Amino acid sequence: MHLFRRTGLKDKAHRLGHRGERFAAKWLRKQGYRILHRNHRVGDDEADLIALDPDGVTIVIVEVKTRSDEKIPIESSIGAKKRFRMARLAVRLQKSGLYEGKAMRLDAIAILWPDGDKPQLKHYSNAFESPI
Repeated sequence: MHLFRRTGLKDKAHRLGHRGERFAAKWLRKQGYRILHRNHRVGDDEADLIALDPDGVTIVIVEVKTRSDEKIPIESSIGAKKRFRMARLAVRLQKSGLYEGKAMRLDAIAILWPDGDKPQLKHYSNAFESPI
């Protein structure tokens, strides 16, 4: 028995989110990015995607937001708390030694993916400055 079974709308949104993350990773690869990590956690901070920019130098932390409609603008769903956690993740990654001294950038990808239709993707490079 599953104690935390997802049902109904939450389950549908969860599946759409995963589908969007896969689509975003594929799109980024086509643009020349190399995907380094998916759903990467350090402590209580998490990034949907961590990629190497086509410049071969910059590490890009990417938040992916996928929606099936535009009732609420997708871009507005990345709040201050999430931006802080992404910035803190960047700092933690630099301190871990794996990406020490590497340039970091915080990007966002918004995907509108209506049922039965093709997805529309917007990539916001350097979407916000680090609050840290």
